[in-house]
Amino acid sequence: MSSPVVELKHVTKIIKGKKIIDDLSFTIEEGEVFGFLGPNGAGKTTTIRMMVGLMGITSGEILICGKNVEKEFEDALVNIGGIVENPELYKFLTGYQNLMQYARMVKGISKQKIEEVVEFVGLKERIHDKVKTYSLGMRQRLGLAQSLLHDPKVMILDEPTNGLDPAGIREIRDHLKKLTKEKGMSVIVSSHLLSEMEMMCDRIAIIQNGKLIDIQKVHDYLQESKQKYFFEVDMKNLAFLKDISYEKVEKGIEIELEKDEVPHMIQLLIENGIRIFEVTPISKSLEDRFLEVTTQGEKLHA
Repeated sequence: MSSPVVELKHVTKIIKGKKIIDDLSFTIEEGEVFGFLGPNGAGKTTTIRMMVGLMGITSGEILICGKNVEKEFEDALVNIGGIVENPELYKFLTGYQNLMQYARMVKGISKQKIEEVVEFVGLKERIHDKVKTYSLGMRQRLGLAQSLLHDPKVMILDEPTNGLDPAGIREIRDHLKKLTKEKGMSVIVSSHLLSEMEMMCDRIAIIQNGKLIDIQKVHDYLQESKQKYFFEVDMKNLAFLKDISYEKVEKGIEIELEKDEVPHMIQLLIENGIRIFEVTPISKSLEDRFLEVTTQGEKLHA
């Protein structure tokens, strides 16, 4: 099995005597979209700043493609592309001139490579217009193009969909999927838009008060052994359910069951003369799971 592309090992950050990041450890594999979730002030941006070398580490280590960010800074950072908060661009220059300026910082970036990333992010028609005429979504795409010029193995995006309309958010999501599928790149996305993370990410880590609360595959987050089921039934003579925990709702009842318990519940209802019109699983959203996990985290660390 190949080594992780990104490794955080017991990373801690203390600022003015306060522990902002507390013993954070996780790994990111090649070709995955890794979501970094947490409430405002949880430490997401601080962690990202340490990963890209914009902020020092109090203790622990961060490895990018096996290179230590503090001890082998240039060798580690050459593998990273990213936008922390907002892309910084020269608004009085055209999009193409911006990319030419960035290309001068790294050896070997050809005009052909610039044209390739422009095509990839969908800015071909506007690349020679001045950036001051760009919409927010176009500036985000230009920032993404700039980050891709040196073919990084890891893309780090801090709140990439901030301020974008639904069409712009979908564009960013589509670009991230293309990066992992076509280029085998690993993408780290920090966001508070949980519904977008659900559609975009392979795994998510939840951070709260600088601590890692949980890390799982998105699919596993949403699929639990027990979940609620809605039974649309006649609401008569339900006294036989007195020993079963259920909730009366409009047109029926909701019961938390394991999947293999559902046929037994259907049989029980039928045997007691209850007509069943519909049985529907009630899926939890990532937002539901996020709130559950962070609430548990608050209780654990109170």
